[in-house]
Amino acid sequence: MTTIIAWAGVDQRSVSSVYIASDSRISWGNSHRWNQGSKTFAAPSTPNIFGYWGDVLFPSMALPTVVDQLGAGVMRRRGSAFGDITNSIRRLWTDYPQREHKDFGIVMATRRRDNMDAVFELAVVTFEAATTTWDIREIEMPRSSARLHIAGSGASEVRNAETLWKESAQGGTSRAVYSAFTEALAQGTDPYSGGPPQLVGLRRIGSGVRFGTVYQGKRYIAGARVTQRAARIAHVEWFNELFERTDGGRATRLREAQRHTPR
Repeated sequence: MTTIIAWAGVDQRSVSSVYIASDSRISWGNSHRWNQGSKTFAAPSTPNIFGYWGDVLFPSMALPTVVDQLGAGVMRRRGSAFGDITNSIRRLWTDYPQREHKDFGIVMATRRRDNMDAVFELAVVTFEAATTTWDIREIEMPRSSARLHIAGSGASEVRNAETLWKESAQGGTSRAVYSAFTEALAQGTDPYSGGPPQLVGLRRIGSGVRFGTVYQGKRYIAGARVTQRAARIAHVEWFNELFERTDGGRATRLREAQRHTPR
């Protein structure tokens, strides 16, 4: 299973960013676990990010293909921002073995236009195996920084942590959403969610962004641990558990970065 969360950051003018975060645990029943599975994806040449929950096998194979198709320019927006993407996912599904049909969901975000004209959009696609039903739901952007979607086996634990963070001085901020997520993950209450957090995002300009995460003093990219030396030369921005901009090599908050206090 998975715990996944998506949220929007809003400044004084409008929505300025959208993020998707996930845990990194892949489980085989109750006996086997792997804590370095990639569950989030950022398109390197287009403004698109993705994450999934539920069954691992199909989304983990299909989403890199979708990212490649976006990069190759074979999708053109016509009407809905997510129509071509959803159609591509369903085409990949057409000859997927029926005995492997299991429930899963995909969160996807995109951006129209750039800079102050930027418009962010987010949708959730789900497949229900018992009824072979597909559903797509677009989620409205908020007026202030807030969670947009949460799903997976550890969702209730994150909601509990969110309640406490909302009541703190950090309430109503991006850092409160991410901090609640990492706090719930660290508690380890849900056996099917674990490993480090992984994080992707969209800003007012540029393509999808993969961020490095510093978690419990260690460094990770896409859920996989990297060495201190690798972190020093990696071409990524880093965030710690409090959503502070972080020096990946030192694993400490950047000197010029805003300090975020715990709740």
